[in-house]
Amino acid sequence: MNIRYLTILRHAKAKQTSASGGDIDRPLAKSGFKQLQRISRPLATVKEAPDWIVSSPALRTRQTAEKVAELIGYSRNFGWNDRIYAAAPYTLLNILQETHDTAHHILLIGHNPGVAQLVSGLCAGTDGRMNVRFPTAGLAHFEVDIARWRQLHWGGCELRFLLAPRFLKGLKGS
Repeated sequence: MNIRYLTILRHAKAKQTSASGGDIDRPLAKSGFKQLQRISRPLATVKEAPDWIVSSPALRTRQTAEKVAELIGYSRNFGWNDRIYAAAPYTLLNILQETHDTAHHILLIGHNPGVAQLVSGLCAGTDGRMNVRFPTAGLAHFEVDIARWRQLHWGGCELRFLLAPRFLKGLKGS
């Protein structure tokens, strides 16, 4: 048995506009940083910590990646992948399949609707079968029985948990 882990995180709440006017330059809102404080707690307790973080280069996803890394004690390099920004679920699956096999736990940080459709596809076998609501800072954690990332396929993951930061509000330590 070759167990690997995959965690998918939608970027935290972002401001509606940016100084440049471009969507890619939108920063996180204050509430987004609060969401990350909550959602990072369960991520810090998983069996195997992420050893590879790959993210869209958009400002809000970069800020999400950097803050989560700080909160969980991740000190390695990041993979900034232009293909994640506005990606279709099939593109996100391909990016994961291209990951080097030395990674045992990937944390992918991206945008809706692609990340919600990716979560659906990994659970149900196709990206359109489930209606997964994946809010800002939504977190899905999977266990995958594969020897190599290129073996990752639709329906081939076991969902361990799916969380939204609002469900963690008011819990001890949140």
